[in-house]
Amino acid sequence: MPLTPQAIAPHIPAHQRICLALSGGVDSIVLLHLLAGLRASHPFTLSAVHVHHGLNPDADQWLDFCREACARLSVPFAAERVRVRPKGQGIEAAARAARYAVFAAQPCDVVALAHHQDDQIETFFLAALRGGGIRALAAMPPSREWQGKTLLRPLLAYSRAEIEAYAAAHGLAHVNDSSNQDPGLLRNWLRHQMLPQLVFRLPHAAAHIQTTIATLQDEHALLNEIIAEDWQRIHTPARQFSRPAWQQLSPLRRRQMLHRFAHAHNLGTPGKRSLADFARVLDQAAHSATWQLPHGKALLHRQILFPLPNRLFSSLAWQQPQIGSLKTIAAQADLTWQPENDAVRTLSGCLRCASKHDSIALPHGRGHKNVFQLLQEHGVPPALRPAWAVIADSQNRCIAVANIRSDACLQGAMLHSEVLARFQAA
Repeated sequence: MPLTPQAIAPHIPAHQRICLALSGGVDSIVLLHLLAGLRASHPFTLSAVHVHHGLNPDADQWLDFCREACARLSVPFAAERVRVRPKGQGIEAAARAARYAVFAAQPCDVVALAHHQDDQIETFFLAALRGGGIRALAAMPPSREWQGKTLLRPLLAYSRAEIEAYAAAHGLAHVNDSSNQDPGLLRNWLRHQMLPQLVFRLPHAAAHIQTTIATLQDEHALLNEIIAEDWQRIHTPARQFSRPAWQQLSPLRRRQMLHRFAHAHNLGTPGKRSLADFARVLDQAAHSATWQLPHGKALLHRQILFPLPNRLFSSLAWQQPQIGSLKTIAAQADLTWQPENDAVRTLSGCLRCASKHDSIALPHGRGHKNVFQLLQEHGVPPALRPAWAVIADSQNRCIAVANIRSDACLQGAMLHSEVLARFQAA
């Protein structure tokens, strides 16, 4: 089907806020023109954002060009300047990370990207040359959920030649990035040298590769369904990772679940050796095991695998003691009282981390129990006990242990933390 606004209309979600990633290149300028032309017949709102990387001497001119292009079409425009910091990765990867950080911050439902068929083929070969798995080889899907938004690529069915022909037919000016000609970049070498030679030798190569990518995307979608079913199967009703259920899976599916665990809890991507080693340890460990990951660790305790991201402890508001009314200090730390009664509304105290010297009164005058012992009885891993939320009175006596026990003075009100509830083994 020829490239027209109506041709891409079926791919454009209705009643959504769509933000176009506008570089000023021919691809994004054509997509801007298409989307702007579709507004009259399709119910969505359109805006555009340009990311100024500061890597090219013409970057300021590109920004001005994009602003003017949007003004001509009455499209709201925003520009964001970023600083690209490679930090051990290539300049391209660092620039991409900076761009996507900007996209994530946009007030929109959909981020529209102007990737096309040639980009798709290049992405496939880059993944193959870098040893990528099925996810990488499946290249770019037409749409996917990402950080609470949809990443949308309406031009994937069209070649660079078709997009350039559209721009010429409609007299669309665009900017040219000289870095796209640099053969020192692997993608440019693919684009200007390897792929033209491949197509010369095999004229239908592009069509065959597109078919391969479509097949890989179907197989990747099927794999994701299986992974989702396994993920559901190995979790308890309290949504905790159960080792006994995990042990019922095949070795390959066990490793896939551990990979998913690390990703789901923002612990970083494990290497293949780390994954295989810990799968063996987790299967054979008697009672406890620890898995060190790039951004935290996983702990086995009472047959539950707990995630401990590095940022967890710094994110707990009560790492610094909070003093005030019980209602206020709980609310400020995203904690709740269940139920919230007169005692909670009238008493004051200190919200802080548990101490090994803390004890709390037992019901019916049966004495006191050490708080760390109480946490142990409720399945809290040792590493979490010093970070557990407690409330102390004006004499620094513990009167509430989050999710577990309250003193009689609180008249039955229990301090509740959704965050900490994940770290209590049944």
